[in-house]
Amino acid sequence: MTLLSIVQQLEAEPPGAICYGLGPFDESLAAAQQRFLRTLKPYVASNLNGPVVLAGISLRILVAELAEDEVQAQWLVSDYSAGLLPAASRNENLTLGTGPAGLASLDADSRGAIVVEGTVPYLEQLALLTEAKRVLTKNGELLLFGEYLDDDSRIERSALANLSSLRQLSKRLGFQLLEEHNYSEAGLASVRALEQRADALQAKILSNTEIDRAILGSAVSELRSIATEFEDGRRTLRVFKFRKDGESLGEYANAEFGDIDSFASAELKRLFEESFDTEFDQEQWHWKYQKGNGRCVVARAEPGGNIVSHYGGAPREILYFGQPNVAIQVCDVMVLPEIRRHYGKRSLFFKTAATFLEREIGNTVRQLLGFGFPNQKAMNIALRLGLYEKTDDFLELVFQALDESVSTLQVEVANLKDQQQSDAIDELWQQMATAFGDGIIGIRDSNYLKYRYFQHPFYQRGLYHPYFVCDKAGQIRAFFVLKAHGEELLLMDLITPKADIKLMLGEIAIFCHKQWQGKALKIWITKAWQEAVQLPDCVVNELGIEIPCNSWNRGPDAETLYGAWWLTAGDMDFM
Repeated sequence: MTLLSIVQQLEAEPPGAICYGLGPFDESLAAAQQRFLRTLKPYVASNLNGPVVLAGISLRILVAELAEDEVQAQWLVSDYSAGLLPAASRNENLTLGTGPAGLASLDADSRGAIVVEGTVPYLEQLALLTEAKRVLTKNGELLLFGEYLDDDSRIERSALANLSSLRQLSKRLGFQLLEEHNYSEAGLASVRALEQRADALQAKILSNTEIDRAILGSAVSELRSIATEFEDGRRTLRVFKFRKDGESLGEYANAEFGDIDSFASAELKRLFEESFDTEFDQEQWHWKYQKGNGRCVVARAEPGGNIVSHYGGAPREILYFGQPNVAIQVCDVMVLPEIRRHYGKRSLFFKTAATFLEREIGNTVRQLLGFGFPNQKAMNIALRLGLYEKTDDFLELVFQALDESVSTLQVEVANLKDQQQSDAIDELWQQMATAFGDGIIGIRDSNYLKYRYFQHPFYQRGLYHPYFVCDKAGQIRAFFVLKAHGEELLLMDLITPKADIKLMLGEIAIFCHKQWQGKALKIWITKAWQEAVQLPDCVVNELGIEIPCNSWNRGPDAETLYGAWWLTAGDMDFM
């Protein structure tokens, strides 16, 4: 039950309309809602190339009115809802293309116009536009009306899509924007009118024993938040009219895009092996994308065809200048060689990458930051296309064997099955984390380390070697993980207070030389933290890897992020 439905019930207004209204509001709210809906009729009834689909609870009123003009209209109940419903009551996990009443049940190229009522969550735009493109006839039209983010400049998550994302994604998928109308003033007036109606009916509402007070309070709070966002210019109510225009897409007019739920991992085998010249590892893929809740966008050259492009990411909880947040490591960027002829803004690589960045990285979406470890060619392409900017370099430091007589600590094998070991890790991590208040670091507590190393297929295959460094009293001073790499041992991770880093590196270098047949220790680290790990007589090598950040979607800029990341080999998904 929502505040709108409560008011409709108590005022004996016909239920069903959930959209915003169009003033004046000196009569019933239902009249204002119907007035707004009727403003849509001219947009729908013009230039028809086939039957109309009206998807939305409130749109039933237009079916009969269009029939009077001999326009064939079909009504569907949309999975989306407009802003007069509180966010808690919206089903943001469904798409319009699901279920027997969705667009997915309609034949391809069968409808001249589609009207969608409601605020489509940003993660659902891709599915909606893809289904609309499939269903519409040539030059068919799509009318969207709902709420969007007009101002996404501050770091604050929202399910709303921003205007730039809709405009870019629609164009990328083959829609030409014909009209755009701003009804934000009407949206704010609708919220205020609903609040006034509720205030006038307060006595009736409070005396109604069937109304849940908690739900009522949530609805009122949500409406106040919506009103504030309208007033601040963050939220906007828009009507968009698009035309299906596949010819503008050129070579890839029929390309189909999807997310992580649109394919089976086995479909990526050929793409992966031809892109990286290495065997596709199903277990590692499952660890990263199923256990690790990985994200991706894929492209098929045509609907139902093979996947020819993939752009993925592995989410990572971080401390962003001392505050908890989430980043995503970009990974598995792949394009079939025969598709990889150019990398312009009309290429499938660009369209796949830009779609991913809009969905997954930025001020208002699930992950604030993106980072990765691209080779120089990939980095240069992304820089040229405006997808990335540089934030640091990745270096290799190789430590020389030290005098074993200076060692005062001992190294023991770790497994983290013992709760005391896990607790010790968490204490070490808390001490380490305090040193990164002016930087960015991935959270390295025991839960993360269990997932990253002990649940990784490489651990089951004996490739990861986790250890503790302990003092003579048995107190754990550091946790670290080694992996054989070339002629040396690569330090994947080190968890220890910042003040102890160099001491621990010296102990680990001694351990490697003594216990691993004279092998040297090396570490990969972001250049900004070189001084924190550099020991006397170590060798410093350039890896030819630059650390990027997202510059396509609105988020923290490269200047803010430059030199802030602490990254090691353990932050790479493929090591």
